[in-house]
Amino acid sequence: MNRRRISRNFGRSGSMVLRLAITLAAILLSCSPVLAASERPRAGQGVLFLRPAFPEQSDEIQSIVLYETPGVERITVLDVARLPSLAPSVSAPSGGHAIAVTGTRGNWFRVAYDDAGREGWVEGRRFWSYFSWPDFLVGRSIVLLPGLRAALTHLRLAPSDDSLSLGQIPSEQRLRVLEISDEWVRISSEGSLSGWFRWRDRDGKLLLAVEMRSDPRELP
Repeated sequence: MNRRRISRNFGRSGSMVLRLAITLAAILLSCSPVLAASERPRAGQGVLFLRPAFPEQSDEIQSIVLYETPGVERITVLDVARLPSLAPSVSAPSGGHAIAVTGTRGNWFRVAYDDAGREGWVEGRRFWSYFSWPDFLVGRSIVLLPGLRAALTHLRLAPSDDSLSLGQIPSEQRLRVLEISDEWVRISSEGSLSGWFRWRDRDGKLLLAVEMRSDPRELP
């Protein structure tokens, strides 16, 4: 009888230990350095560089006026520093800002002005530069953003999630963009690495960081 009780108690204790181990493993995994999607910037359709004529004149773009439609029904006057940034994917020149554009109309640009995704139109200014993502990315060097989930780091034979995986891209591998096809870029490295990589996820969040030229006046 005592042996049966001991056996039952041991079985219960073993189950409790197993459940505790599974819970602990889940907690550890959730604390791993994976870059959350919420921490990655939205791509939009292009990138707008807000910059002064000279870095020391950054005060001239300290605030912008946002409209419901181009030039009509003012929404607010906003501090440029409060606009959602494209960092860490795109670094702005000294004294400037890089933001995502979701629409264009002449010299007007539709941008998100808060983390909730609310949008407004801003009129372009002299020395500002806008590039669609194909124009901006092709020919540039990129690296993967750190801490991406493994499923987002696969190099593919063709621009499709169903295409054959050629392996995972090392997190610090420097790559060159050769062409872009919708959500995908064809990339190569100085070694033998070559194939297609998804440059933004299904939610439109960026998966890469762009290497900017040393001279901030040289754009793109």
